[in-house]
Amino acid sequence: MNRIQEFWYSVASQDDLPLYKGHSISSDVCDNLIQFINYYKSEKLKSKTLKEIISEALLSNPEMINDIRLLLGISDKRLYLDLTYLANFTTLQDGTRLVNESRQNLVKHDTKFFINQLKRSAHKKQYADIISDYFWERGIEEILVTFSSLSNEQIIPIFNNLIAPKEIQQKQAKYRGHGAEMAFAKVFVDCGVRIIPENKHTDPMAGYDPNVDLSKMEIVSKDISNPAIHSFDLVIKDSDDNIRVLVQSLIHSSDPGQYGVDKSNETIIIKNLIEQYNALNPDKHVYLLGSVDGVGFCENPNGTIVKMIDVFDEFFQMNTLFKIGVFLQKIGLINNLKGVIFDESYFGQDAITHFEESYLRPNNLINCTHMDTTLYRTIPAGKGVLVFETT
Repeated sequence: MNRIQEFWYSVASQDDLPLYKGHSISSDVCDNLIQFINYYKSEKLKSKTLKEIISEALLSNPEMINDIRLLLGISDKRLYLDLTYLANFTTLQDGTRLVNESRQNLVKHDTKFFINQLKRSAHKKQYADIISDYFWERGIEEILVTFSSLSNEQIIPIFNNLIAPKEIQQKQAKYRGHGAEMAFAKVFVDCGVRIIPENKHTDPMAGYDPNVDLSKMEIVSKDISNPAIHSFDLVIKDSDDNIRVLVQSLIHSSDPGQYGVDKSNETIIIKNLIEQYNALNPDKHVYLLGSVDGVGFCENPNGTIVKMIDVFDEFFQMNTLFKIGVFLQKIGLINNLKGVIFDESYFGQDAITHFEESYLRPNNLINCTHMDTTLYRTIPAGKGVLVFETT
């Protein structure tokens, strides 16, 4: 079994990729939608136009902007990018601009910005009208007319089965990558090595990914003008404060697109820079590890995963996190690993033999699957368990 075969054998489905957060929507959201629909029905009886109804609703409860977008299936990012564009082109009656920046210097404004404008801006009525027009042009009236004919008991299952899943999926695309980072960072920490960021295993979104100057192997500030500086999801240092391992994480549960192609090209560039450093610093050898996973890679395997998988000094997936411990033992960052327990309900005997021959035996490790390990320290790691000597 070669590397790419091992990758496909152990690849994780979308549901297998761990979520850090964003896996649910508060029940209050459905309650808010029902409240808005009821508000629409009552205000419609007063012969108000839909645009008036939405504008007034947004001014009385600016947070409603998020509930209305859900009815249209608009993501948060799509909403604020569209509104950023509209605000950038809006001029008030007195000739001044709605936003402070000039038209030729468009600045992104997130949804919180627009909510704050609806609450506090001297021009909050103008913001409400822009947003109301935006929703109207995207067909909110037809949706509200349909929902107005339904009872609350009919709306709730529609929300839970049609509206909420789409929003959850959009959130999960972002948070699955962070969940994977948290999972593999925990294995590194449990193995006893020093990681940067230090709290990646508890809060993978707490800070920025560290930038490393690969010509000096030093953590530095981001500088896009320096081609030797690249960001990594995790950096491992030894006891002498030297960088020893750089981890690049590429998780794609759906089509990686051009981003995946670009990142795989970057991986090759990074490896070349590391090799140049290693040639000049043989006593401070640095390794590149890849956290690569997701069935999305099958959309363009040759342009992404096939091209880069052999570039890594080693790679691991969510189902093979035990390879982290094996690799740390191999390069001498730990020395007390005894072996691995394999999940035989996931790995067939041919795969277990592959891991034994390719990873365990070359590093004087053993298959502990059928061994009594009660006197050893064990660490769950994907579909395996790392077994450590206790003395």
